Amino acid sequence: MGRRHTAKREKLNNTGSAIVTVLVVVAFMTILATIMLYVSGLNFQMKVVDYRTKESFYYAETPLEEIRAQLVEDVQVAFSRAYAETISEYASWGGNAEDHYRQLFFKEMDVIWKSRCGTDADGNIEWENGIRNIVQISIVPGDIWEVKVSKTKGFEDGKETDADGNVVANGWLILRGVEFTYDSPEGYTSIISTDFCITIPKVQWPVRDEASGIYKYPEAANDLNFSDCVNYMNWTKK
Repeated sequence: MGRRHTAKREKLNNTGSAIVTVLVVVAFMTILATIMLYVSGLNFQMKVVDYRTKESFYYAETPLEEIRAQLVEDVQVAFSRAYAETISEYASWGGNAEDHYRQLFFKEMDVIWKSRCGTDADGNIEWENGIRNIVQISIVPGDIWEVKVSKTKGFEDGKETDADGNVVANGWLILRGVEFTYDSPEGYTSIISTDFCITIPKVQWPVRDEASGIYKYPEAANDLNFSDCVNYMNWTKK
């Protein structure tokens, strides 16, 4: 009788197992919560990095758009001068009038940028000086800007050639190697480089009436879209 009662008491004395179960559950939930917090924090950090990277990129891209806008204005000025001079003496230029117009356009673009940037002792345009004068940016304290442009004596005359190397087109200019580097106060860096391809505005030239010998001049050139004349080429981001 005494032995049976003792065995029954030992069988019912299992209060410690409940504590162990609770501890296991609490530990599991703690580990799970820690993992979830870690993943959430990592995801937040990734979003911050992505935001800062995009912000840095947009800051670096802004001056390129301002340069392009200025080039569009320059194209309009150069066109007006070149076209006016060519059309005033069109009859005397004859078949060479369009070539004369292109040469004048090249010359005017060089004149505009040399007066804006200045030149060094070798006659190279100091592109960086002019670009810094063009770009108007609200710089955040701590920002660092760098601008570089490939050294050339002026706008490079773009030429297209056939298989034999003969020039078949000559209607655009290239400003090569414009590069902007932006370092944000948070330590994010974006480098954007591009060439600017400038297409010479196409115009309608006077048509000579064979019967009278009189040139009929077009009303022209007011409807030209100068914005289409300036485009990015070889655009890269780092």
